[in-house]
Amino acid sequence: MLHTIMTSPFQSQALRRCLRYLAPQDEILLIQDAVVAGTEKNAWSEALTQAGVNIYVLEVDLVARGLREQMNERIHVVDYSGFVGLTERHESQMKWE
Repeated sequence: MLHTIMTSPFQSQALRRCLRYLAPQDEILLIQDAVVAGTEKNAWSEALTQAGVNIYVLEVDLVARGLREQMNERIHVVDYSGFVGLTERHESQMKWE
């Protein structure tokens, strides 16, 4: 399953709830304000990298927020083609707001 998170973990419980329901084959995509969770040196970045699944962030949202250079190196940055590839790879998807 692909879990798409849209809101900052500092403003909503979406990421916290998502992490509780992960299965080993799941993947997480952070978009919009959720990309802040992937920046280095914050508790959410550590929680994501310890979740045991692949984590992706949408590059245009990182750039729009000036966060591209602050990304945790263990989190994958994808462009729109990568975003589409993730949605094609996962028949089941869950959007968390």
